[in-house]
Amino acid sequence: RAEHPSDDLMTDLLQAEFEDVDGEVRTLTKEQVLGYVGLLASAGNETTNRLISWTGKVLADHPDQRRELLEDRDLIPNAIEEMLRFEPPSPVQARYVTREVEHHGEVMPEGAVVLLLTASANRDEARFPDGDRFDIHRQIDHHLTFGHGIHFCLGAALARMEGRVALDEVLTRFPEWEVDWDNAVQARTSTVRGWESLPVVTP
Repeated sequence: RAEHPSDDLMTDLLQAEFEDVDGEVRTLTKEQVLGYVGLLASAGNETTNRLISWTGKVLADHPDQRRELLEDRDLIPNAIEEMLRFEPPSPVQARYVTREVEHHGEVMPEGAVVLLLTASANRDEARFPDGDRFDIHRQIDHHLTFGHGIHFCLGAALARMEGRVALDEVLTRFPEWEVDWDNAVQARTSTVRGWESLPVVTP
């Protein structure tokens, strides 16, 4: 892309100018561009994979809601939001505390490690009544699956779109399915949770 620019993210990253911490206006180094692209490729691939597998599992558990989606595809975007809330692919986030801070009466010292339980926050009864229930009609103005503020996921829009397209296509080809639990394999890592393999049986 350095030699043959195009209308794509790689070209934009190579050509973007910014002011660094020393006040110098410059472009990203090759290493920075490759690091960023590698991060997006790996993070987006793994988490979206988990979102799609959770969609298969949860809708197998809720065939009545799956039938509603089959009959009314306009419900799919909200169903994906509920899926992201109900089974976030990345259920925990770890952070270092850069300066002492008090939160809800508790002091966290500088240098402490904090584990944010995204999955727990997404089922907080104060925010989501009956939060342990999956409901494609739930009104969701904001969940924490993609983070918040300056740490909001850069790939959120793409992940949502991929989830919607995948669900729409699967419903078109396979309107009904059951999970083959004898051969399903759950995947657990330090950062994501989902299914390594989720075979299904169709009528």
